[in-house]
Amino acid sequence: MQYDILRQSIVAKTFLILLLAIAASLFVSDQTMARQWPWPDSAEVTVMTPDSLELVGNLYRPKSAKLTKLPLVVLLHQTAETHGAWKNLVDDLCASDFAVFAMDLRGCGYSIYDFRTGQNRPPNTFYIGEQALYPADIRLLVKKLFTEHGKMLDSARIAVVGAELGGSIGLLYAVDEPGVRFTALISPGLEYSGLQIGKAIKDYGERPLFMATAKQDIYSMESLNLLSDVISRVLDVKVFDTFRYGNALVNTEPQLVRMLIDRLRQYLK
Repeated sequence: MQYDILRQSIVAKTFLILLLAIAASLFVSDQTMARQWPWPDSAEVTVMTPDSLELVGNLYRPKSAKLTKLPLVVLLHQTAETHGAWKNLVDDLCASDFAVFAMDLRGCGYSIYDFRTGQNRPPNTFYIGEQALYPADIRLLVKKLFTEHGKMLDSARIAVVGAELGGSIGLLYAVDEPGVRFTALISPGLEYSGLQIGKAIKDYGERPLFMATAKQDIYSMESLNLLSDVISRVLDVKVFDTFRYGNALVNTEPQLVRMLIDRLRQYLK
């Protein structure tokens, strides 16, 4: 009897150790993949914000490209996602000889370390009104990017591609950045997290602007209709017959990826 109990205890403990080992290996694997994809070449960029939060972004560059002035595409993910949501597009852009910078927005992915507390904040949690800092975050991290890697990047040939909320803050960032030649908003909305883009589109001027959305994304479709009514310029818009939005729309519509790359080649090269 005692032998059976002892044997069951040993088996249970062995099983628990195996589970912990598997979990640890998965965590390390996930961390490694998130911090550095094996292709193309990459470099991590970090900076501390004025309110003591660490922002993290990743620069990806084509292996075949010489270290010259490469056009840069800044990618901004949707709500509750991370820079990893862009992996497929990053591969396609680098294969087309663009340098790519995909950042984790504050409160997401690896942009969660708070120097004031000395620990990570829970992912996707924010102080009241904190999302208003997003455009300044992008400006701060992109500036750090050029400080560290500016020799290989062309500051006069920048594009911004953002999904959902990322599109809104990308446009707000681009308004005051003359080096941004082209902006793409995937699943745009008049307002996300209190950030409105109606005035920003006007202030953006005549620079090329592309928008893509899904026919069944009611909020985005209504936003596009309202924008078309109040903006004098002809909008470059593509509507897909699907329900997907944001990063999922990019990842499931090869035609959208081709359209993005065609426009990037047109406006950045």
